[in-house]
Amino acid sequence: MALQALFSSATAKPNLATDPMTLDPATLSVAFVLLAVVLGSLLLFTWTLNRKVRALSLWGVAFCLLASGFVVANLGHFSGTYWALLVGNALGLSSYVALYAGCRDFNARKAFVPLMMTGVLVWCAAYPFIADDLAYRLILFSLTTGIYALLCAWELWRHAPQRLASQRVAVFLLVLLAILNIMRAWLGFSLTSIAWIDAMAQRWSSEMALFLVVFAPTLAFIFLSMAKESVELGYKRAAFIDPLTGIPNRRAFMQHAAQLLQDVEGRAVSCLVFDLDRFKSINDGYGHEAGDKVLRAFGQILGEHLPPQSFGRLGGEEFAAILPMGMEDATDLAEAVRSALSKAGKTLLGPHAQVTVSVGCSTSRQATIEALLQEADLALYRAKDHGRNVVISARSLIAPQQI
Repeated sequence: MALQALFSSATAKPNLATDPMTLDPATLSVAFVLLAVVLGSLLLFTWTLNRKVRALSLWGVAFCLLASGFVVANLGHFSGTYWALLVGNALGLSSYVALYAGCRDFNARKAFVPLMMTGVLVWCAAYPFIADDLAYRLILFSLTTGIYALLCAWELWRHAPQRLASQRVAVFLLVLLAILNIMRAWLGFSLTSIAWIDAMAQRWSSEMALFLVVFAPTLAFIFLSMAKESVELGYKRAAFIDPLTGIPNRRAFMQHAAQLLQDVEGRAVSCLVFDLDRFKSINDGYGHEAGDKVLRAFGQILGEHLPPQSFGRLGGEEFAAILPMGMEDATDLAEAVRSALSKAGKTLLGPHAQVTVSVGCSTSRQATIEALLQEADLALYRAKDHGRNVVISARSLIAPQQI
């Protein structure tokens, strides 16, 4: 994405007769343009196959804008056309805008396109005053692209909803790109007399070409890897999340419970089993949509009163929780949940609605999750027998020989 190579001082053609190892910058220019088009097309094609990751389309557009800007700017360089240089660099800056927009979209954050176009607008406004000065063009263009690259890196690092391995690599590459751009802006003021560094300030050099030919496909590959990781993570989460309530499903709950019992071996662990009272009558009297609202509300109540990942929906109107605490503390939490649902039910269905939950509680220091659930179920049955809308604790949790 290093469009910083568009404008600077011209470089002389190499003498291939005396230096056969020198790569031809003109040939590399064509190769780089074709590479950018292919990478952009690949990203766009991948997006058409799976449109869940819209950022791929924006990144694909960024590579295509990069190629078009490079071509237009080079035409302007050789022909001296004022508008070709202006438009070519504007397209190049627009590629950074698309790159940044893709990073924000990947993080499910809104892209503020008018604000993000500031760099392009600044270039267009300043260009009439610096059109004849290559050094000033280099400084302005490099600083602007460096800022965009830093914004992309910051977006992927600071606002990532999940930490992906490939996303960390993308941050590194974008920071590297930002450093390169900012370094080129500094070289616009003063060269270093170090050949391989000063080559970065040239309009196009073999050193710059080799860097871009390696960097561009690496960045495109990382973007594809990010999309793949994101989709796979989404499928994995879907396999462990109840689609209606948005809380862990039975599989996720059982895995977490087994892990918790292993981590707190020898300490008290309590299991709560919740069952919404007369739920069928809610569906029959208020409709299935109202029943779904009650289930979602109860999932939200569990999230507000219980530790994250400690609860889940077992199926239907039955829920469960596993807590690293004794029976007294667990029943206190269960009472809070029971009371909260009763109040929420009246808000959802009206003041005369009876939306309640019965809770069974079991506690042990050594039992398996299956044994805890079984004891909690027995306590739940007693709660139903005692008129519902109550919390009942199991009296005996496991047989003496299991202690």
